[in-house]
Amino acid sequence: MSQSIMVNSNTLIEQLCEKGWYYQQNVIPGEWVMALADLCHKRTFLQAGIGQGIKNIINEAIRSDSISWIDPQENDPAVVYYLTLVDQIKQLLNREFYLGLNGFEGHFSRYPQGAFYKPHYDCFAQDKRRAVTLIFYINQNWQPENGGQLCLHLPEGKKVIEPVAGSMICFLSEQILHEVLPTQVERMALTGWFVRHQGQDYFYS
Repeated sequence: MSQSIMVNSNTLIEQLCEKGWYYQQNVIPGEWVMALADLCHKRTFLQAGIGQGIKNIINEAIRSDSISWIDPQENDPAVVYYLTLVDQIKQLLNREFYLGLNGFEGHFSRYPQGAFYKPHYDCFAQDKRRAVTLIFYINQNWQPENGGQLCLHLPEGKKVIEPVAGSMICFLSEQILHEVLPTQVERMALTGWFVRHQGQDYFYS
């Protein structure tokens, strides 16, 4: 399968700078969407919590998805493709914004029918390492009536993003309040965060 990267770099930089977020469809080719979706169905998932470290708790009134963390040493071709794309975007952001991004944490996420995630920020109050959120959607044949949209709470009002296959959204983790609306069918994505940390590049788990 081809590993072509189809991110519109110039528009990403302009909109992330001007608005704090950027959305693009058709970033991941169909064959890779299928490979990532197949892999997602084979992985082991845990119920997602809220909070960080020992303060992480399960609260299904706030979020009801499950996650499967990605190890940077995984050698599945679909994961390698994903991490290659992530690295190229990280290099782009560092080159244009001098953010000093030197780490990434990412996982597969699955929302069963009826699942949601209430409004939240991706940056912890006592830990500002997360700088930019990056999400890729791998939901094939997604329709608006399926629900599960990402809703951005912006100064000018709410912006609803459809989680269609192969699309990508990135936004400033500390600045954009957002939520996942209830989904009517299973919803799958790859969610991650570029982080700033002293020392060598590494992934969190």
